[in-house]
Amino acid sequence: MAELVVKDAEKWFRREDGRPFKVIDRLSFTARAGCVTVLIGPSGCGKSTLLNSIVGLERLDGGELRFVNGERRQERPLIGYVFQSPRLLPWKTVGENISLALKGAGVAKADWPRRVERYLTLVGLDDYVDQFPLYLSGGQRQRVGLARALAIESDLVLMDEPFASVDELTARQLRETTRRLCEELHRTVLFVTHNLPEAAYMSDYIVTLTRRPATLDEYVANPLPTPRHWGAEVYNFAAQLETKVTLKEESVL
Repeated sequence: MAELVVKDAEKWFRREDGRPFKVIDRLSFTARAGCVTVLIGPSGCGKSTLLNSIVGLERLDGGELRFVNGERRQERPLIGYVFQSPRLLPWKTVGENISLALKGAGVAKADWPRRVERYLTLVGLDDYVDQFPLYLSGGQRQRVGLARALAIESDLVLMDEPFASVDELTARQLRETTRRLCEELHRTVLFVTHNLPEAAYMSDYIVTLTRRPATLDEYVANPLPTPRHWGAEVYNFAAQLETKVTLKEESVL
């Protein structure tokens, strides 16, 4: 179970005319081991760029990313990723899509059936192992994406607005499932959202970012008890977050 430490992270890009512009500026925070850290900030402030840097698709221009397991620093850990859309291969069954991720993670083939069964059961889709994604609802496909990310049993799970593509009722069900699994499995999760009630419900800690170039605005511990339930407490905390955030940033949502 890894802890992610982001220390003085910096990232630059170049405009079409060649002029540089900074996307991330000396950003520092910690995604604590076994906890859900939610990242919120204005559109275009660098949240996806940060996730891409963590997973290795981008390189930071300054600062560092440290992965710590207990007292030991470790090399880049195994990372699971839940995208905004499920990104399932339509010509492969649900079980085959998850098995493909297991293969990529280097999991022994003999262990694939057990993991596929276990994680589909955890997301309530154990009867769909031989079904093709085309015949699933949007919410069911996103559950498969969640099962796929969890099945590799990674040290860190990144979730980039994973419920933005489904209706609100389905999103609420997915939040409840995901939060329950995070509590049960004690995974280290970095979760990006623009939805403040979602941030209030899902988080153990909340990192708010400024406008681009993104730097740390606030680091907030979630005071709500666990197990977490939807209700007035969630919306009250979301309202507190909105007040705190919009005092400094007008366009976080």
